[in-house]
Amino acid sequence: MKGRLMRKFHVAGVAVAAMSLALTAGAFASWPAGSAGGGADPGSSVQPGHPIVLSRGNLSPAIRSARNTSRIDSTNWAGYAAARPGTVFRYVRATFFVPYVDCATTPNAFSSHWVGLDGLDSRTAEQLGVEAGCAGAIPEYYAWYEMYPGNESSAFFVKPGNSIAASVYYNRRDKTFALTLDDTTTGRHFSRILKCTASSCPRSSAEVISESPSGSRGKPLPLADYRASGFSDIAVADSPGHRGRLNSRWWSTYQIIQVGGSSTRVAGQPTSLFQGRAFGNYWFRES
Repeated sequence: MKGRLMRKFHVAGVAVAAMSLALTAGAFASWPAGSAGGGADPGSSVQPGHPIVLSRGNLSPAIRSARNTSRIDSTNWAGYAAARPGTVFRYVRATFFVPYVDCATTPNAFSSHWVGLDGLDSRTAEQLGVEAGCAGAIPEYYAWYEMYPGNESSAFFVKPGNSIAASVYYNRRDKTFALTLDDTTTGRHFSRILKCTASSCPRSSAEVISESPSGSRGKPLPLADYRASGFSDIAVADSPGHRGRLNSRWWSTYQIIQVGGSSTRVAGQPTSLFQGRAFGNYWFRES
């Protein structure tokens, strides 16, 4: 069943690009995954991928029932999520480019770009993607996966400009999650079959996100200048078998704006959805 479902979502040939990115070759050095590096707070290890942190005054998405796109302000996420009270999700996928980070502008700062289930209105998240950060003034990039609240694990190094295809699929028969990532530029691949690391993983949302990673103390770290991150070829499915894009009559769509933790200044903002399946995230300086 999994193979048939994923083949239905596959778009043969190419992914539809959300935007064009002009990328230059950045320094690429060995950096232990999960290490903050550079001059970052020594008590803060980089932990890509976390549930959403709502900005002050935002209501929980669970009490909303809007059928159209609703806006949420967050201090760590930018992008889009699909959710509706009572809806359980089974699958999400997207294609995106590893963004180029400008470490001269934002040294000792970090960014994660990922797809996943849960995290919008739950304290769990099943997710995978890439980290693009700055160890001091040196850019560093790697692929990772996480079953939050379990620990993040690194997979392999990637380079800016590489095309990434990532998906999360829930198998109802054995109650496992298949996390799969392909670097389609180099041909590198990994896939993990994992169990929920919490008492339950409600699968109450599906999302495509650019994020400020958190440190070991749970506080979002400074957001690296990733300029723009383009997501495309996005597909979503719920447990009853309804298939669609980020927008669908079967669920509501949430546009998530990242704002500063101590201000309302925009730090990361998605463009409008293109045909429900593509958008770009843009980085903004908070101050």
